[in-house]
Amino acid sequence: MEQFIPPTPPPIHPFALDVGEELPCTESGLRRARSLTRVRLRPLWADTLVDDAEICVDEAFCNAWRHTRSGLDGGSVSLRLYALADGPLYIDVCDGGPLRPGDRPRVARRALDLDAESGRGMLLIDAIAAHWLYVPAPDGGRLCMTLMTPDRSPLPARAGSVG
Repeated sequence: MEQFIPPTPPPIHPFALDVGEELPCTESGLRRARSLTRVRLRPLWADTLVDDAEICVDEAFCNAWRHTRSGLDGGSVSLRLYALADGPLYIDVCDGGPLRPGDRPRVARRALDLDAESGRGMLLIDAIAAHWLYVPAPDGGRLCMTLMTPDRSPLPARAGSVG
């Protein structure tokens, strides 16, 4: 008599979302980063979290454009959005490294000046993200942001819904 061997179930992917793209550090690249964020997150989360994520992507991309080697001719920015099926949303924006050695993202004091015309990007990210950090590397840097609050958990992952 043959022994019954049950079929192997397909692997359960722990990610509800895992998508990334290398983008030119230009106005069109910024538009693509915002669009990618909105289109990929909207099926999984409420509009409030999608809006927050888009603001964080916009500000991080603009900071990379203005303050890193990514903003030089031909520079690029890498955007990655990923989330565990039962966890927070992670956003990574990778840049070409600082224009000035040792420079890194921080909340600037001038961000609190109501008359200032710029300098509020990291203040917004700091206010929106549950956590953020900048990881320098020899060939660039990575701004890592975590978005999650108890009232903003992702929708349950569906089989085959990996980004």
